[in-house]
Amino acid sequence: MIDVERLLILREVSRHGSKAAAARALQLSEPTVAHHLRALERRAGVPLTVRAGRVTRLTPTGQALLQHADAIAASLEDAERCLHRHSDLQVGHLRIAAFTSFCATVLPRPLAQFASTYPGVEIGLEETETDPALDLLRGGAADLVIGFSDSATPPPEDLPTTPLGRDEYLAILPETHPLASRAVIDMGALADERWISGCIRCRTHLVTHAEEAGFVPNIAFVTEDYIAAQRLIAEGLGVALLTRMALDASPAIPGIVAIPTRPDTYRDIFLALPRDAAPAAEAFASLLVTGL
Repeated sequence: MIDVERLLILREVSRHGSKAAAARALQLSEPTVAHHLRALERRAGVPLTVRAGRVTRLTPTGQALLQHADAIAASLEDAERCLHRHSDLQVGHLRIAAFTSFCATVLPRPLAQFASTYPGVEIGLEETETDPALDLLRGGAADLVIGFSDSATPPPEDLPTTPLGRDEYLAILPETHPLASRAVIDMGALADERWISGCIRCRTHLVTHAEEAGFVPNIAFVTEDYIAAQRLIAEGLGVALLTRMALDASPAIPGIVAIPTRPDTYRDIFLALPRDAAPAAEAFASLLVTGL
């Protein structure tokens, strides 16, 4: 295969009329330019340049190669401009995967700010839970993930992550429950309750927290819709652990109370990027970290 760098050197010799002038333009030594030209001529099997007095001109074969060199130079310049546009976020894409309550509460404002600042960047969002979101990131179908973790489900070890804050879990009870007036509820006091739980990480958190309190929860209802969970609780069908963010993301549901647990528990919200993150993803990550 013909060496692209040598083709571009041939192009500079044609443009400047001598090896010495081409060397100055390329910031190379003249012997280096001469070496590359000889190597290119060996590859071609015929002379590519000829001296005409003090001027170096291209032979017919050299002229034929020059057309390709011009095309390559134009393509490289276009690639350079494209790279700068992406680096400056004049163009690009940002595909976010984030869990439901974050999408409903925290995400809209910084996302709107980013869209206003970088109108040339195409923005996409997939609302999904943490584990599927991380799979999208690893597979290249997402550029940035906002997920959550706790002691039972730690953050990924194979991806760079940045903490975004903590979100407290609360016990959600019907307002008619005998324990509904308490300021704090011991988890053990809920051992005989029927439980409502959500995504895999939420269920894992519930099971771990319950086992630490000495019981295995009876999970009778599974729904990832936290509004549905609250309505089930309001009807006296069970109790749940929901986070403050999940409660903030839903309209006020009459007939329920939210009470801190003892011991208190939290989920840690994190941002994850691939190791070769796109400029748009890095810019949005910076906006999130500084804005929260």
